[in-house]
Amino acid sequence: MNLKEFRQRQKELAKLLVERVDRGALRTFLIFSYLGARICYAETHPLLLFDEEKFRDFERFKSFLLHLKKAGHFSVFAHTPLFVNLEDLSLYQKLALAQNFYKVFWDEEKKLALFNLRHLAETLPDQEFLYLINQEPDLTEIEVILTKNYQITYRGKLSELDSSYLTEKDSIFAEPEVILLRSFKEYPFKWVAVVTHHFSRIFSHQYVRHTWLNFNQRSHRYTKVDKFVIPKAFKENDVKKYYEVIQKGLEIYRDITKNIKRESARFVVPQGVATTLLATGPELVWQDFIEKRAIPQAQEEIRDLAVFLKELLEMGL
Repeated sequence: MNLKEFRQRQKELAKLLVERVDRGALRTFLIFSYLGARICYAETHPLLLFDEEKFRDFERFKSFLLHLKKAGHFSVFAHTPLFVNLEDLSLYQKLALAQNFYKVFWDEEKKLALFNLRHLAETLPDQEFLYLINQEPDLTEIEVILTKNYQITYRGKLSELDSSYLTEKDSIFAEPEVILLRSFKEYPFKWVAVVTHHFSRIFSHQYVRHTWLNFNQRSHRYTKVDKFVIPKAFKENDVKKYYEVIQKGLEIYRDITKNIKRESARFVVPQGVATTLLATGPELVWQDFIEKRAIPQAQEEIRDLAVFLKELLEMGL
């Protein structure tokens, strides 16, 4: 089978998925695809992206998602789960779905499978895709747990979050924020979104190895370099030297961006530059991440995240 034949097979099977998908769940989870797309290009706090006009205006929201599809930015759609009814499907049909779509989770006991919107964004014609996503997002259905320096500062409806919680210190050194987003309703597979805001690129290089999760990340090809992460191991004198390196790097960075693009200028920036990532997946995948990273051998940033997420899950938060 060549690629063309494989794509055709996926298109045929996509019809089966559309017939059996829980379209109502898209009202809850489409916002994660929007967040994944915008987080790549945003210099604001990630949760302020839901105040953008193209999110608030439903027609613009749909047009934006369709634009992403047409442009081939399929990775952002993996953040939106699809719950597919397996009841009455033949063994042959189940095998065909498993063989032709990646990153799918199965629950034979409940007769359900977990796909994601990327599977259909890559296969459906534009108008059929537009019909599928014709579900106005509802922020009242999303719970947010907002933390700074691993201390919970807000827990409640995303729609009721006051922007005062999203203010940031005017400092070159970043405060790490972990933001957990999920549905108040108990959906199958317990889909969870985690935003790691103001973590280093050293952290992100490790984080994205957990390929069962879906990722999108702030791009320094398009956004300016503005904050840096201090390792906890640094002593006062280490921080002083680090600050000197940062200032020199930024001086060169700002100078050469007058003549070249940021994507090339960023080579002079220290690896501790702060970035933001959205990661999504079912709870069982987050448990796998925790098992692998909540250990003494892990690097401090990713270990701290894993330990904190473990605590949240054990507390039932």
